[in-house]
Amino acid sequence: MTVESWVRWRGQQWLWRPHVGPVSRGLGALAGRISTPAHLPRVEPGTPRTLVVGGLALGGDGKTAIVEHLARRLSARGTVAIVGHGYRAAHRQIAEVHAPDGAAFGDEAAALRRALPADVRIFIGPERRATWRVACAHAETVLIDGGLFDRAQPRSLTIAAVDATAPRGVVPAGPLRAPIGALAAADAIWLHRVDEPGATPLPAPLAASVQSGLAPRGVRLADGQQLGADWLRGRAVRPICGIARPASFHHLLARAGARLLPGCTRADHHRFAPGELRRLPRDAAWVITAKDAERWPSSLPAVVVDVELRVLAGEYTV
Repeated sequence: MTVESWVRWRGQQWLWRPHVGPVSRGLGALAGRISTPAHLPRVEPGTPRTLVVGGLALGGDGKTAIVEHLARRLSARGTVAIVGHGYRAAHRQIAEVHAPDGAAFGDEAAALRRALPADVRIFIGPERRATWRVACAHAETVLIDGGLFDRAQPRSLTIAAVDATAPRGVVPAGPLRAPIGALAAADAIWLHRVDEPGATPLPAPLAASVQSGLAPRGVRLADGQQLGADWLRGRAVRPICGIARPASFHHLLARAGARLLPGCTRADHHRFAPGELRRLPRDAAWVITAKDAERWPSSLPAVVVDVELRVLAGEYTV
């Protein structure tokens, strides 16, 4: 692991720690006052309906899974486009994601492209509003992955994604960009991972419109075979992931009946190199997330676990 990767990984662990000191809490409170929005702009008449799905946390709140879920539902009723940020993408300009290429378009955009039908258009770009304008020319509904409180981004509806298992402190006292009370500015709150250990409800008077969790949809073997999630039941696996919430992946595998052996975890968006895994035994299947698969070395056989979002409580109309 490079020094940069180590720093990112330790920083992620620090923000998601369960206990914080008074200095961190004080700095977090100050940062929260600065970052809380006063006004969120609305789209002009005649503009495609625009749904912003974003989170307070620095990653791991489930917004991309929610975007995928909404895109599937909305595409049955009309044309849909998605605007993503293309984190660490080779493309530095606005581009349409025409293939699941993690290096070119970023891991999240590539994973969405692989999971969704071709008639759902996906765009990335360095500036969210400019990318949104391009997407508006191709769809009746535009879903924006991120930018919850982006004051420059017009929207028809603001959906706040919240990880029910996440600490509620503001950076550096936790992973949130703003106090949890800032969620009152959203039109709807989507509480995700409510079925996982450590999940807690929202503090009053906040209330979730929708509650959801993740379940395995199936697996992709190294030879290209696609099998059902039953493949995991009773099987010894070594989980490897570079995501914001590795514990969530581990919980999903255990709930599917897999027998977990020690694996490897890295910071969100980490690009694994073959050499850093040379000491990890091959006595069990290496399993990775769909997001990790988009930046995974092709020389290393691994099983990809595809997941789907399941609404567990509440309802929504979009």
